[in-house]
Amino acid sequence: MQLGSAITAFKQSTSRLMFLATCAVLSNAAFAIEAGQYYYFISDKCEAKGPQTPEERGAVTPDVMLFEVVPAGISDYYVNMNTSALVNYAEAGQEYLSSLESEQAYTAGKTPSKDSLRKDGNAIQHDFMLQREAVDLKTLINALNGFSQLQSDKGYFFKKIVGLSNPNAKFKAITRVRLSDMGYENRMKLTSYTSDYFMLDEQGKAPDTPFITVDHGAALRNSLHDTNSPYAIYTQNSVCGEKWEPGN
Repeated sequence: MQLGSAITAFKQSTSRLMFLATCAVLSNAAFAIEAGQYYYFISDKCEAKGPQTPEERGAVTPDVMLFEVVPAGISDYYVNMNTSALVNYAEAGQEYLSSLESEQAYTAGKTPSKDSLRKDGNAIQHDFMLQREAVDLKTLINALNGFSQLQSDKGYFFKKIVGLSNPNAKFKAITRVRLSDMGYENRMKLTSYTSDYFMLDEQGKAPDTPFITVDHGAALRNSLHDTNSPYAIYTQNSVCGEKWEPGN
């Protein structure tokens, strides 16, 4: 190849790489999150409910930070869950979940949602993979022992474990968080926060259905209001966080 042709080809290749990189940055920028601490507020899919004056709202809303979103480079983020808000968990369980946040994988995308305020009718889903690894039975039991201390939950864990016929069973552990942007300014829905444990077969493959699912999001939601509170109905399936701003 002659020098002139080589230079032209190099320029074209460089231009294409720059174009692709620019497109990637712009695409990720479309999924940007407002970094900061998000506190619980009474809402239905991020639409504010209950008292709206600051005084009345403060009187019935527990002062609970749900999560913090922290930027990690260009168009990348990681999440810190407020595990201390899992009041029915043992301290060891809270610390264990926090330790899983040290290494995260972040992805984002769009899904149609009738509850979204966006013109395209989509919600932006921000997914954080906190754990994806194989664990043995002892590790699983230790994790479960630190989770919900409510008798109903401990009974569920116990029945699943004692029903195992293989003491050498291995599991694929997946812990993840999904935050959903429904189009409300400075608000983010905590859609899910779960740990799923899939029992591996002899070939090391995991089934589609988990052996045990631990819904940390539900545990957090259920502790926000008393069961007889008129606002407890809004925490049955999800909760929203509102970004804290100085002076609020």
